[in-house]
Amino acid sequence: MKTIKKLILLSGIAAVCFACSDFLDTYPVDGIGSNGMWKTEEHVDLGVTATYSAMTKKGSYARNALTDAYTQYAFLMASGFDELGQRYFCYNTATTGYAVFSTKWQADYLGVQYANLAIENIPNVEMNEEVRDTYLAEVRFLRAFYYFDLLTFYSGHKTDDIGIPLYDKMPEYDNAFKGRSTPADVRALMIEDLSWAAEHLPWRSSEKGRANRAAALAMLGKVYLYADQYEKAVEVFEQMMEDNENAEEPYALHDDYAEMFTLAGENNNEYVFVISCLDTYGSGSYIDILYNNRSANCSGTNTSIPTIYLADAYLNKDGSTFSWNAYPGFSWGSEKAVNDLFAKRDPRLEASIIRPWALFVGKDNVTYQYRISYDTNTTPYPCLRADNGFNDHYMWRKFCNTGNETTIRRHSPTDVPLIRWADVMLLYAEAINESTGPSNKVYAQLDQIRARVGMPAVKRGGQEAVRQLIRNERVYELAGEGFLFADHQRWYAHDPSYDYESMNHTIIGYQGSPIQSKAGTRAFTPRNWRYAVPQIEIDQNPSIVQAPGWEN
Repeated sequence: MKTIKKLILLSGIAAVCFACSDFLDTYPVDGIGSNGMWKTEEHVDLGVTATYSAMTKKGSYARNALTDAYTQYAFLMASGFDELGQRYFCYNTATTGYAVFSTKWQADYLGVQYANLAIENIPNVEMNEEVRDTYLAEVRFLRAFYYFDLLTFYSGHKTDDIGIPLYDKMPEYDNAFKGRSTPADVRALMIEDLSWAAEHLPWRSSEKGRANRAAALAMLGKVYLYADQYEKAVEVFEQMMEDNENAEEPYALHDDYAEMFTLAGENNNEYVFVISCLDTYGSGSYIDILYNNRSANCSGTNTSIPTIYLADAYLNKDGSTFSWNAYPGFSWGSEKAVNDLFAKRDPRLEASIIRPWALFVGKDNVTYQYRISYDTNTTPYPCLRADNGFNDHYMWRKFCNTGNETTIRRHSPTDVPLIRWADVMLLYAEAINESTGPSNKVYAQLDQIRARVGMPAVKRGGQEAVRQLIRNERVYELAGEGFLFADHQRWYAHDPSYDYESMNHTIIGYQGSPIQSKAGTRAFTPRNWRYAVPQIEIDQNPSIVQAPGWEN
């Protein structure tokens, strides 16, 4: 029976690695793992490109933006477009057989195995040595990139987390079943891969969406930071900052924060590493339809919505904390009152969220207004939410294409940023503060990010106060981009004083009344800090232990 299970697993691995990618439609029929492959430089280029393709799968990085809904700052509405059932993770009703767990596992390990194949075969192909090393550096970066995602969602990065199966080469028959390796073992491979990649990649890639030295250093710094190795993280980020200062084309904050997340602003100087998207079948982003509204050309579904907890978190424009107590008698029905209130807030709020009375350019370049009522006799026409019902919740503006930019509903041409310079600056500031406490270098990163949107410099303070400033700034700066759940996991999963009730609440509308239409109720428990191992993997692999709390 064990032999049969091993054969099933190996055939499954082969099927996943060699048949599941649309990219492979362009391959010879004998596939990238066969003897007919890996003979020429063209084969190498195809194999490396296939390694990138795994991150565009539904479960991998292409949809990580939705995981902000695992925190209090966003939520997933009931929608048929949530094919993976990620909303059930929010409700804590998902079981180990749900696609939310299996699709990421399959997609990321697909990327790992593509990388393993490439690493094994590229050295044997006759080609220019520098070109060969660049290809190898790309796939080693990608292998670390996929392992980072797997460690984040199925384990955690701390020393006492449970780890994940580690494959540094395609598994042979006698080694097909692997249990969990420790986070330290996975980290060691990621560090080796990213260090090698950083040595052999150009500072910027010649083609958008490909790995580069800056991306490798950013990930290397994250690996150390997530493992609480702050001094090493500082060392890597300082090397990155020095390299950037000396580069012919340095990275920098994009002048227009709001534009950065639109089609017009996607080729900006802040994006270090992206999923490059096109408005063609199989090559576009799915985020537009999951974030956007019914008035958009994609006829969006608002599957993900920002919550009142995100909207209320943004500071006032003068840097003070926002409080509804400062607005007695406030009325959402007053367009002037609402516009005046939001004009006094951090501009990143308006850039990220569509709020009542805000304007949105929708299908056929018609300007819509997000109003409480559906008075269609008044222009601008009312902006419609997914259910075409009562407009009671905020909506995303980030990554929501306007006009007729999205020509194919499920394939937005707007790129998905996976590493951008502001994120690197915040990680650098965090590493310094955790290592040695606040300093001018820490404040310089935070102040530059705030100055970009016209916000005042941060308050100076002790380590704990600055720690909270950095954590808050990551929310304001990165909301809706898919970093917040990983942040919460590394900050709070091991904190015995963490208040789970801060996550468990009914998602109510912006008017704040529980009698209004609600999006749902979150149910977060300690098991939700990580994904379950897919049930099919548990059934086939007797060596792997299920994550705590997910045992059937």
